[in-house]
Amino acid sequence: MDSEAETPMPAGGNATAYRMRRLLETYYDLTLQISDRLEVRDVSDVLLLVLVAIADLRGAPMDAELLAEKLGTSRSTVERRLRPYLDDGRIAKERRGKSVVYLWSTEAACGKSAERTDPDMSVDMVRAVMAMVFDVAND
Repeated sequence: MDSEAETPMPAGGNATAYRMRRLLETYYDLTLQISDRLEVRDVSDVLLLVLVAIADLRGAPMDAELLAEKLGTSRSTVERRLRPYLDDGRIAKERRGKSVVYLWSTEAACGKSAERTDPDMSVDMVRAVMAMVFDVAND
């Protein structure tokens, strides 16, 4: 984050507003990290991919209809936005009964670039959250 994001809370400032700002800054930072790691085509796809990953990692993958409901969009929009990630193998789909669900690909977690040395982006996300918590606690 930039130096403005790391400025301490002003004396006599609103602590709630400060904490909210810091949470939003951390959310933004994590979104950028995920976007970079997953090499998303559009930052708006981050939420879609995060939903696919959460559902699959919980053991209850979602179909396009449920993803569309969660995102407040249409099924066709979800399918269109997922197509590039299906084509390059970062997201997989599987038939389960009458539904087709979307799965988190191992390649998605590792990234497609050969230069990636630390495929576990959860470490970076935890560091960002812990740094924010430490900063807020010490201000």
